Amino acid sequence: MAFTLEIGAKAIDFNLPATDGNSYSLENFGAAKILVLLFTCNHCQYVIGSDEVTRQSAERFAPLGVAFVAINSNSKNTYVEDDFNNMVARMKEHNSP
Repeated sequence: MAFTLEIGAKAIDFNLPATDGNSYSLENFGAAKILVLLFTCNHCQYVIGSDEVTRQSAERFAPLGVAFVAINSNSKNTYVEDDFNNMVARMKEHNSP
């Protein structure tokens, strides 16, 4: 079921493994003034094309209390390149925070 939260609405909690070897939930970002949730993947050319801008934005706004969380909601069964190990490799390749 697709839905969109209104700007300023409380995000739905999550607990997901991260590409840095840790797991994170919404409470890990409680100190952030703003939390940006974005959805990413390895197969979409639009996403791939925005990797550098996303990385720069996360680094630029971190000192202002803005946290970025990228979630890959795709299935490795649909796009093999979107599996977890490939996401880890992509994040390392691009020095993603």
